[in-house]
Amino acid sequence: MIDTDSTQRFSDRVEAYLAGRPRYPAAIVEHLVRCGALPARGVVADIGVGTGLSAESFLAAGFRVIGIEPNAPMRSAGADYLARYPGYTSRDGTADATGLDAASVDLVVAAQAFHWFNAESFRAESLRILRPRGWAALIWNDRDLTSTPFLAGYEALLLEYGNDYRAIRDKHHGIESIPAFFGGRAPAAAEFPHQRRMDWAAVAALAGSASYLPAAGHPRHTELMAALRALFEAHAVNGVIEMRYTCRVHAGPLPEAREARS
Repeated sequence: MIDTDSTQRFSDRVEAYLAGRPRYPAAIVEHLVRCGALPARGVVADIGVGTGLSAESFLAAGFRVIGIEPNAPMRSAGADYLARYPGYTSRDGTADATGLDAASVDLVVAAQAFHWFNAESFRAESLRILRPRGWAALIWNDRDLTSTPFLAGYEALLLEYGNDYRAIRDKHHGIESIPAFFGGRAPAAAEFPHQRRMDWAAVAALAGSASYLPAAGHPRHTELMAALRALFEAHAVNGVIEMRYTCRVHAGPLPEAREARS
């Protein structure tokens, strides 16, 4: 099963999540189409879809997306955010119990979510809902930690104020269960650098979206935000900073166990 706590970590941070978190570059969808992961009029199951940011690029490219999300406030926010796309539907479910029909989707996606899942049960559920020879894609937006003074300072603040940030970061970047999920060998990661220009409101929202940072009302919240504001003011140019990311995509067919051994 999914770690139960992980399904509720962001309940009080939904608005900040939408305002502060990075989007996903359209290039990842183009990459998956070129690889043969998505047929024309393909159906994507986005597991742990949250507020819908990861689904948007697929919808904009004309694909149908079914978002699976156990957190009710995030699922509702995602439905509102993506209401302009008729190809989007969402439902309550988890990585090991999506509620989708067997052999009903062409691609299973987990964006910024796989590290919260039990890989074995997620693999079993993905195999159940995928059509024959279906693909899976595990996607992360990795923030550049040190390439600018602002980014290095931001990372230092997360290490200083984040109550379990280091453990989450290391779990996120390591992901030792990727090979097992894909049947024995992890597909090489395709990488797509992208940037986001952010004003103070967006930077504050990004910090507010992080479940490991003290929220408003916590004794250290005011101290954190003062330090973040000072960092922003020291490095902003014309009222904005550049947040740099690399979108990392592990994608490949998801073979049955007997196929993986052959």
